[in-house]
Amino acid sequence: MDDISAVCNVKVQSQTATQDENPDAAAPPSGAAASSSSPLPTPETNSSGPQRYIYTQTDMEHFKHSSARKELLSFVSAMGKGLTSKENTVDNQTSSSTPSTSPFSTTTPHCYNPNQPLQHLSPALASLHGSLTCMSTTWMDGNHSDGLPPDRKVKARFGNPVFRTWHERLVNRSYGIVNCLMDCRVSYNNVCVGESSNTGVDGTSKEYILKECFEKGYEAASSEGSSKLQAINNNNTSPKEEEIIAELRAYLHDSFGHPIRIDYGTGHESSFIVFLLSLCKIGCFSWGSSTSAESGGIAQSKCSPSPQSISLASLSLFHAYLNVTRGLQRDYMLEPAGSHGVWGLDDYHCVPFYLGACQMMAREQWQQERQKQTQKKKQQLKVEKEESEGDLIPTNPYLPDAALPSSTTPTPLDTHNDILEHWNPSIIHTKQTLEAHRQTYLYFSCIHFIQKIKPNVPFFESSPMLNDISSIGSWSKVASGLLRLYEGEVLDKMPVVQHFVFGKIFAANWTPSRKAPLEAPKWTFINGPGGDECIAPWAISGNNAVGVVGAVGSAGLQRQRSSSNGSSASGDPRGMAPTRAPWAT
Repeated sequence: MDDISAVCNVKVQSQTATQDENPDAAAPPSGAAASSSSPLPTPETNSSGPQRYIYTQTDMEHFKHSSARKELLSFVSAMGKGLTSKENTVDNQTSSSTPSTSPFSTTTPHCYNPNQPLQHLSPALASLHGSLTCMSTTWMDGNHSDGLPPDRKVKARFGNPVFRTWHERLVNRSYGIVNCLMDCRVSYNNVCVGESSNTGVDGTSKEYILKECFEKGYEAASSEGSSKLQAINNNNTSPKEEEIIAELRAYLHDSFGHPIRIDYGTGHESSFIVFLLSLCKIGCFSWGSSTSAESGGIAQSKCSPSPQSISLASLSLFHAYLNVTRGLQRDYMLEPAGSHGVWGLDDYHCVPFYLGACQMMAREQWQQERQKQTQKKKQQLKVEKEESEGDLIPTNPYLPDAALPSSTTPTPLDTHNDILEHWNPSIIHTKQTLEAHRQTYLYFSCIHFIQKIKPNVPFFESSPMLNDISSIGSWSKVASGLLRLYEGEVLDKMPVVQHFVFGKIFAANWTPSRKAPLEAPKWTFINGPGGDECIAPWAISGNNAVGVVGAVGSAGLQRQRSSSNGSSASGDPRGMAPTRAPWAT
């Protein structure tokens, strides 16, 4: 898991008062030695928040070899690899939670438990989960006072204009959402849940802390909570904290679609992953962090997140995130951004399929390990029985079996009803299985949503690529192929990544080809700067005809006419000479 350590051990400026003494930018990961030697952008380029750095093909080549791209791809890979690692058990942080009666958390650590979505989260991520839950349950509910239902009178194939209002609300409330999760991280700065502890240093249970942070995040995304939090915290945050919040807000704004084009695609999905990556780099995936003078005022985690905790937290957050984006796609009919139609993997998403395939791969590995342990236990019981036969009553055919003493207790059976079933990728064609386990397995959830929004279309016609993937023999090949697909069709495509913005946490290490995007022309040959009519250069004769583009209105035209050689023989009032076709001479 070198990818995870390279990403999450990046040192980022602290959010405490000691930050003012250390204004250095975030350092690139240790694994990116080639890119780390390049100078970071000057502070002036980021003075107004994250900026675009990809405008031309030259910038695209810089991005392909940058530490930012390596960080992003490594983080996506780590989100899945943590599930399929050999230590596929609940890690120190997650195993310390309150014991649950649910079979998901006790027998199948790779499963996502929809009844306990906060189980593997930190306080900051629990707050984010609460905000996403508020966005998916109230922002689009027409029966809720805070709801923004789509305008049913609009007759368009894609794009309901109410989405612009929804996105404007996101921009207005994002400060409260980000500030709340940062406050939850700082509030429990000294709490570190270890392997043998279910409580923090103050005796508060982990479950209570997560529930409290969830409610705070939910309130921050609501109409009353956002304005209240912003009013309270505006005077309590340092300039460095405001800079971090501004950068995180920029990534969050781009995570749910474009308000002008009213579309959504893998680029917006990647912006949400950049948002999660930034949270991981500043320590929000961990329980507690410390700031010491020895570290130069840099926030360092006392309980670094393990590979399993990153993967399980990503599963929970992506379930909440997809509840929001699917509602936007369904209610506001967002246009697929850069979709390949039926020749693409999906109209909107890519990474959830990869995470889901890794989850199924982990399930397969867990079953194989469980089978080995079962056989080993049976062999051990057989040996114990043979060794204890000398101490038992001699074999007597007239005694019933109940008279013989039992040396072992029966092995308890697992209560999860799918642990004995072998699922290959073709299981997606079984509707009963999809419906029964779609809330637990992310891959099933993605397939089920496609079938739900395209109910009258055969699956091999609506999603031929996914249908072909179902014929692959193992989930490991599916997962590795989907990761390569994300790298090639998302991170290496300029139309997708050109909209990425870079700050100091997710930093670009090259100088962009231009300082700002090209602006559309504000006037044409029809309407000049003064609102008067302009004439094209070839429409006026004379020595100064070339300079007519700079002429403004009728005054400019009069100067051009006065400088011409007089009226033409045909009496043209514009002073244009007669013209003849080449063959008419």
